[in-house]
Parts: sequence; C-alpha cells; structure tokens
Amino acid sequence: MVDAVPELRSQYEQEVKWWGEEEPGAHNIYGDLLTPHLISLLKSDEQEDTLKRIFALLEKLANHEDVHVQEVVAFSVLEQLGGDKELLQKARRYMGPKTLQFSHEVEKSWGRQD
Repeated sequence: MVDAVPELRSQYEQEVKWWGEEEPGAHNIYGDLLTPHLISLLKSDEQEDTLKRIFALLEKLANHEDVHVQEVVAFSVLEQLGGDKELLQKARRYMGPKTLQFSHEVEKSWGRQD
C-alpha cells in the first residue's frame, strides 16, 4: 500500500509500531489508514492523481486470486464509501470494472442499492 500511496508511509509505520510484535492485518491497514485518507481526498475534490493511484491499487487487489485480498477491498473500503451516496458517486468515477462490480454488490447486500 505504501508504494502506491507513499503519503501514508509515516502513518503506516506508526500503526505497525503500535501493534508491536504482532503484525496488523490488511483489514486494519486498509480500513484504518487508507479508507479515511481516501474519504478525505474525495471530500476535498483535490489530488486527482492520488485518487487514481489509490483506485488502481484497489482494482489490482479486487482482481487478486485470493478471495481474502478481494474482501479487503469490499469490506474495509467499499462498505465505508457506500455510507455516503454523494461520496460513493465521486468514488465510482475512479473505480475500475472489478472494484465497481464489488461496489454494486456491497451496496445491494446492505440494502443501499441505487
């Protein structure tokens, strides 16, 4: 994640340090670090390049062969984005095909489908 979003490197390092000898899971990193950053960027309507990098990363993860990696995108990122319809619409402009598919599936499962 920090390769794609180097802006989060110091937060990531602090999070890893906080966990000590235990390694934080992907849901912790993406849900607690990436998603709030992503929401902030979407609300500010700035840093389009960073948004593109983040959604490229999410698309890569959504297409990963490991379903647990795919679940990080669906549950740690997309569920939170779907809580705000305006934000979700902005986000969908940047989503790749698989991420967009997951977004629709998540919204339908939560009863928030468009």
